[in-house]
Amino acid sequence: MTLQDWRDREGVSVPEFATRIGRTSEAVRRYVLGDRIPDRETMPLIARHTDGQVTPNDFFGIAA
Repeated sequence: MTLQDWRDREGVSVPEFATRIGRTSEAVRRYVLGDRIPDRETMPLIARHTDGQVTPNDFFGIAA
């Protein structure tokens, strides 16, 4: 699942999610748009705060 799909389903804004994971809104916006891939410290935060629904593989288009 993409981060955008997760946000749409859960109704979580970019700024709200950025606060949850301790990153800037701009960084999260870039993750959502696919302009940037989260670094190795951020990937686990995204997975944890999406209850494992968005995984590192999702940023690379790898089906589990």
